Amino acid sequence: MRILHICAGWQKWNGAANIARLIMGEQVQQGHAVSFRTWASIRQLRSADEIWIHCGWLPCLWWAALWGRNVRWMPEACYDPIRRAYHGWKKTLVGPIERFCLRRAKVLVATCEAEADWIRAYLGRRCPPVEVTDIKRFFNLANLNPVNPVNPVKKDLHLLYLGRRHPLKGLNYLEAAVQQLSSVPSSLLPVTPQLKVVSNAFGEELEKIWDWCDVLVLPTLSDNFGLVIAEALERGRRVITTDGAPAWGEVLTGLTGFTGLYSGYGGRLIYLKGYRDGTDEERVELLKKAIERICK
Repeated sequence: MRILHICAGWQKWNGAANIARLIMGEQVQQGHAVSFRTWASIRQLRSADEIWIHCGWLPCLWWAALWGRNVRWMPEACYDPIRRAYHGWKKTLVGPIERFCLRRAKVLVATCEAEADWIRAYLGRRCPPVEVTDIKRFFNLANLNPVNPVNPVKKDLHLLYLGRRHPLKGLNYLEAAVQQLSSVPSSLLPVTPQLKVVSNAFGEELEKIWDWCDVLVLPTLSDNFGLVIAEALERGRRVITTDGAPAWGEVLTGLTGFTGLYSGYGGRLIYLKGYRDGTDEERVELLKKAIERICK
């Protein structure tokens, strides 16, 4: 089978593009002829047996949906109500075009049930079938070793935010939480949190950053999956994330004495419930509780 993937950005830092690469690799192993484009001609679209479209809201994707056959569209959280409200007037303006093109797809592909619900709510009764696929299958997460406590001799806890600076990523709440914790006396917080923010790093530079990192923090308001979470867990790092990344809200247990904090994946993941719909102050407090939990 000839499969063509359409993705607006093929940069290394683009999460949708990296998810597309994982799916493409799996398809190649299955014996398919796989290629990708950021924009394809009518001839290229019509010659493919199956079209995969990644992300949303862009003319190159509408074009592929109009001319492609057997289209599978993977929006990667584009129809989360919080994300739709961001620059909402633009999305309202082009909404009829977006919905028309989406409804031409044979299947819409979500990465979790929450995202599937967002898609169905956006498209209403004329929504094509929505299929949920588990991106975690590409990572070795089945048997994570239970997390070790922080070494009490260590003075600093290295927190890493790895991703672009964007209002929906919640970096401002994380920076506020770390700043407030930096003034807590050492008698109450024996380990001092240090935050490093990295937007672009590749190859050896990225591996050095992972070596420095103790805990990855993704304080997101809107991420269906959060690929960096899987990358951190696979490297044995601990992770703090939120219900803005609902694909990770599975196999969790509540942490005793910590309202809103849940743990899973061998204790390596702390998941903040109530963060996405909370106030600014509540989001900062939840992040502080999660960091304090690890520091103590």
